[in-house]
Amino acid sequence: MNPILVGNPYSAADGRSRRRRSGILFLVGALLLAGALFAAALPATAQIISFDPAESLPTDPDFTVTLLIDTAGQAVKGVEVKAAYDPFLVQLNAITPGSWYTGSGHLFAFFDYTGVDPVGELHLASAVLDGALATDGVLAVCHFTILGFGISPLVFQDVDVRDPANQDLGFGHSTGDRIILDPVIGVEAASFGAVKALYR
Repeated sequence: MNPILVGNPYSAADGRSRRRRSGILFLVGALLLAGALFAAALPATAQIISFDPAESLPTDPDFTVTLLIDTAGQAVKGVEVKAAYDPFLVQLNAITPGSWYTGSGHLFAFFDYTGVDPVGELHLASAVLDGALATDGVLAVCHFTILGFGISPLVFQDVDVRDPANQDLGFGHSTGDRIILDPVIGVEAASFGAVKALYR
């Protein structure tokens, strides 16, 4: 009797199965890579200090940028923030406490270093005197005047946030914040001499 040679009935199916597995593994790998890149773009901590808006487009000579605090439920006793801006494009007039303090019902101390520190530096130190705050809100309001046209970065230099035991809470901060000063967006140059002087 001659042997009957029969092809492996599973060979084609196995090839399709292997291709499917390869496709699934590729998809999983791509998703993991995308997740890792997304996580790398986020702040290292959930609690953060940030400028709002991140990209300011003022249309009036005098304008404000707020500092927001997101505590992520952590009890905060004190906050000190330092940031840099371009003093040739904007003038920092004052930093005032935001509603996070003024609407809290707590006693607080707030020190604005404007006029003490060198121009180009935004610096505040503050503390809750009779407790701590664990809510989110507007930490401070920064009051600026336009001096010229261009882009002024707002760059955090130091963020120091402490709990009631004076331990550093490891707050993060936003990046890439800036003030865009463009005459095309409707700034009324005729209403303030500093900008008019640029055209003399």
